[in-house]
This record gives sequence, C-alpha cells and structure tokens, in this order.
Amino acid sequence: MENVKQRIRKFLKFFDDNKLKIAIGLAVAIAIGVPVYLYKQKGISDFNEVWGRVYQINYEMAVAGQEAPEKKTESIEGAISEYTFLKDNLSTTGATPWLMSELGNAQYKAKKYDEAVFTYREFITRFGKHPLAPVIRQSLGYILEEKGQLQEAVEQFEKIAKDPESSYIKAQVRLDAGRCYEKLGQLNSAVTAYKDIIGSFPESSCAKMAKYRLEDLE
Repeated sequence: MENVKQRIRKFLKFFDDNKLKIAIGLAVAIAIGVPVYLYKQKGISDFNEVWGRVYQINYEMAVAGQEAPEKKTESIEGAISEYTFLKDNLSTTGATPWLMSELGNAQYKAKKYDEAVFTYREFITRFGKHPLAPVIRQSLGYILEEKGQLQEAVEQFEKIAKDPESSYIKAQVRLDAGRCYEKLGQLNSAVTAYKDIIGSFPESSCAKMAKYRLEDLE
C-alpha cells in the first residue's frame, strides 16, 4: 500500500514539476490541430461564399441586362470587381475554377481583353484538367482572334481539337481554326479543317457551315 502511495506522490510531484511543459505540449498539439480544423471550416465557408455570390451576381447582371445600356455596363464592372475580390481573398476550393471562369467572361464582355487573357491563362495553368478548361481555352482563342493574334488563336483551337476529352466541341473549334486559317491566308489548312469537320461530324451545324466555306475555297 505504501508503495502505491509513493508512486502516486511521485506522479503528482512529476506533474507538478512539469505542468508548464505539459501545458505547453498540449497547447502545441491544439495549436497544430486548430489551424487544420479552421482551414477546413474556412474552405467550406469560402466555397459557399463563392457560389452564393456567383448566383447573386449573375442574377443582378440578368436584371441589369433588361435595363439601359449604362446599367448593364455598370453591372458588368461591378461583377468584375466582386469576382476579383473573391479570387484574391478567399481560399482555393472546388468553386474557384467556376469563379475564375465568371471573372474571365465578365472581362471579355467588358472588352477588357488583356485582363481576360490573363485570367484565362491563369485558369489553364492552375486548373488545366478541370472540365471547364476546354471551354476556357476556346474563349481565350476567341479573344486572341479579336486582338488579331491569329496564329496564337489557332494554336488554342488546335490544342482543344487534339484533346480526346474535348470531343464535344471539336467540330466547333475546328471551324474556328479554319476561320483563322482563312484570315492568315493559309487556305490549304482551312480546307483540311473544314473537310475534317464534314468527315467526322457530317450531321452537325458546323458541317453545314464548313461545306459553305469550302464552296468559296475550292
């Protein structure tokens, strides 16, 4: 019994002598766990915040689209500011690619082409495997075409056409590439693109447009 009491006293003395170290150890353990927990909670919160704001902004833009042109412009500018703030201040979540897509599209609508190009390129760099990536690359191609950077536009369209995961827009991007080839004076490449569409997607609306273009080129 005495041995038990001695062991208890030694344990209590050890705890008393080392309680500061133990407290610090517990604090460190908690400090390690809390940020992980808070980070997860922040991620969930940021995800919900992004989707909530994207929905609200799209609604506001739809309403503004029915009003005077200056209201529509004001709405797009407001959307760009809001999307930029969310992108720069919230953590990366599953909603971030969609947020960046909305930002790039708003910049495109506002004819802020350089800013849209930057956003789309950042998207491709960060989320190149995302299901939205082919559409983002296509939009990038359209802007480059509008800026007169036709060869770069063609490169974007051809990358999409070669991607087996992007077959659902292959006809359209081959048509886009053919159009740019025509503008570049590369008529043989344009003809090849149009024939590819007709051969691979004969019943599509793109095939009808390709046939129309071939009539002028051949």
